[in-house]
Amino acid sequence: MRVSATARKGIPYVIEMDAAKPKLSTMLARGARKLCPRCGTGHLFRSWFKMRDRCPGCGYLFDRGTSSGFFLGAYTLNLVVSEMALGVVLGVLIFKAATGHIGAWWPYILVAAITQVTVPLIFYPFSKTIWAAFDLLVMPLDAVDEAEAIVSAADQRRLKG
Repeated sequence: MRVSATARKGIPYVIEMDAAKPKLSTMLARGARKLCPRCGTGHLFRSWFKMRDRCPGCGYLFDRGTSSGFFLGAYTLNLVVSEMALGVVLGVLIFKAATGHIGAWWPYILVAAITQVTVPLIFYPFSKTIWAAFDLLVMPLDAVDEAEAIVSAADQRRLKG
């Protein structure tokens, strides 16, 4: 994003967006690092569980859905990753049982329980930013969303400076 010459002269909200849109791999990599999938800006979370409404860098509105279920995809992604982690624990248990090298069951049950509590908590913010990348890929910004993002980003810059 570049501020145009008109905006530098004191007229607000005139910002030119870069013509190149990020590729899927770039957006997913940014999401995996808890960065904005659109511009790569960080600091998207107020706390581990509370995401900002808009990106502080580009003004991208994360919850653009028409219903309250926008981040249902993020929750689903978090569930899938958690279940995959549980699958690894159970896979090790099954392998050990099949080869006859299993001792007590309780360590596996304990590890499985800890996995099901910790993995969703640790992966939660990452699931939200990765889902935002998928959402941006499937539903690119329209002209209204783009304009709102530009105005929001300009307002943020004006408030900081």
